[in-house]
Amino acid sequence: MPLQQRNFASRGSSPAALAGALALAALALGGCLMQPSVAVSVTAADGQKLEVPLSTAPAPVTDEVVTVNSLQFAPWEADPDKPKTLAYTFVVQFKPGAVPAKIVIEDDTEDPILQIFEDDNPKFAKANIWGGFSRPFAPDDEHVQWMLNLDNNVRVYRFTVTLKDGTVHVLYKPVFIPAAMKAFMRRRLGIK
Repeated sequence: MPLQQRNFASRGSSPAALAGALALAALALGGCLMQPSVAVSVTAADGQKLEVPLSTAPAPVTDEVVTVNSLQFAPWEADPDKPKTLAYTFVVQFKPGAVPAKIVIEDDTEDPILQIFEDDNPKFAKANIWGGFSRPFAPDDEHVQWMLNLDNNVRVYRFTVTLKDGTVHVLYKPVFIPAAMKAFMRRRLGIK
């Protein structure tokens, strides 16, 4: 120890500077380092520009009245004798007092914009939460063709919600889809 003290003292370091350096080292070793944030900028078919974080879990999209909590898609097997299909599920939360009159969900990634779901009489599944699922789409349907792209990509889904008070809320839910996930889905759907 005396050798180290002389070494620090000979470099002009004070005990306070040493304590500060040790505190920073302890923070770094303790996991307090900031993680880099990686995002991609995309433009939807209707011109909407979005920043999509790739290094974090997708966050809900909200305008403080309507919140798109989730959009998911998965292989759907309606009958063992029929080919598997792809279906979408959605969960949307509403501010207390906001009551939906109509919900339209579209794939707004590129032209043509494809409608995935429409509900002209949405009902809450539980307090202020609506859930729905699309019809199943066959692997050769235009709603599933994006899965043939072998690269990573981002799909943009547009939620247009009309409330009973006449206001219209448009929210964009981007979904990052890694190539490996698409390969898995193609295998599950039997797409070559």
